[in-house]
Amino acid sequence: MKQLIYFLIFLTFSVSGYAQSPKNEVRAVWLTSNYSLDWPSKPYRNSNDINNQQDELIDILDQLKAANINMVFLQTRLRGDVIYNSAIEPVSSYIQGVKNTWSKYDPLAFAIAECRKRGLECHAWFVTYPLGPEKISGRDNNSATIRNHKDKICRFGGEFYLDPGNPRTNAYLVSLIEEIVDKYDIDGIHMDYIRYPDKSDKFPDEATYKRYGGGKNKADWRRENINKFVYEVYDVVKSKKPWVQVSSSVAGMYTSIDNRNQRHWTAYNSVYQDPIEWMNQGKHDFIVPMMYYSDNLFYPFLKDWKARSNERFVIPGLGIYQMDEKESNWRVQTIKDQVQSTRDHDMKGNAFYRTSHLINNKKGILNILSQDFYQNPALLPPLSWLNTTTPVAPINMSAVSSGVYLFLSWEKTIQPENKEVFYNVYRSKTWPIDMDNADNLIAARVLDEMLFVPISEFVETGYYYAVTSYDRYHNESPVSSPVYFVTGNFKK
Repeated sequence: MKQLIYFLIFLTFSVSGYAQSPKNEVRAVWLTSNYSLDWPSKPYRNSNDINNQQDELIDILDQLKAANINMVFLQTRLRGDVIYNSAIEPVSSYIQGVKNTWSKYDPLAFAIAECRKRGLECHAWFVTYPLGPEKISGRDNNSATIRNHKDKICRFGGEFYLDPGNPRTNAYLVSLIEEIVDKYDIDGIHMDYIRYPDKSDKFPDEATYKRYGGGKNKADWRRENINKFVYEVYDVVKSKKPWVQVSSSVAGMYTSIDNRNQRHWTAYNSVYQDPIEWMNQGKHDFIVPMMYYSDNLFYPFLKDWKARSNERFVIPGLGIYQMDEKESNWRVQTIKDQVQSTRDHDMKGNAFYRTSHLINNKKGILNILSQDFYQNPALLPPLSWLNTTTPVAPINMSAVSSGVYLFLSWEKTIQPENKEVFYNVYRSKTWPIDMDNADNLIAARVLDEMLFVPISEFVETGYYYAVTSYDRYHNESPVSSPVYFVTGNFKK
């Protein structure tokens, strides 16, 4: 019965100056584990700490669910350490303060389960090449990953990095991603720092360039190194679980436009990252440019990303941390205008960095998103290049009132290709239900064949309720046969 609580629907109505929210839209957050920035606030050392850590995450996910967020990039690999039970790399000290407690608690498995209960997709956010600073608290960084992989590592700018030009680096990173995909029911792999460091003209990879460069221009060789890794990751993931999405956070600007961003780094020229080529080659499901800029450093580049997208999704990442007084002290209107502009350009959604700035309601941003933009739940856009098979609708929907809640239930059906499905629930005063109207969608990605909807016994209102099946490629079935219910203590 505990499962039922997670999909109680609290229906609210708000007046907004913005257009109706779209039915299909990515609404993502980056949930940072490193440095205890978002979660957890401290590592666990005993059972009580484990409970506190789990309660913290539940509270965060509840707030995200209430705000109609639908995707979480959970930082799973940090800097050569991880938050799950890995046979390859050590657990992060920001997660666990003692060893050998996996039999009690695996943070990644817990997070996936809790996201699923709330209809949130959970994507494993995977930091690729950086391995952390050379010094930690004045002492040499002597982590197990650095000790065991010196043959793949470069020192640069006081940090350790895996060398993208070393073929053994690819094999090592792919093995880590395989481990996650094999062991966990993750919805996506989301790669970060999948680039050379800033000011990388001095990055010490001359030896690997001489050995493996094959006479190519060094800049082209570097981009090719990253491309090879991306393509291998995509192919390996799809060979194991084709529904698992592959995405990356990339530099916020692809190249320069009219010389307006000469002082700012770009993906293609500054860090040898070519996400447009990844999409053109069909080796990414979506990218998330970190567009943490404003005004003329934001809007022209939004259009540029859209023009280059090759029908894959470009999800602009918005820097809500810039509203902090210690950062750029942006007005909240800056973020509002950026969200609206991404909708105007049909960019399929947004991601927000960081989660804490959102749920702490910095300058009222959580309230504004909930009231002006995310009034309704949203489905994720269909991944049409992966699968287009339409699921079969559920059957035998019923409605039973307890006076306070309406208990909706239905029966599952056999799905083509034995697909796993979730459910979306619709409500309308008229039949047939307009499924394109986001106001009619009251619950998305419901896990079980049931839902509690709050009702009033003092107000008489009649609604049609219906349900659809929804698969992991974000394909939706036709709507089921409806059930009609009139609320209130009146003769039915």
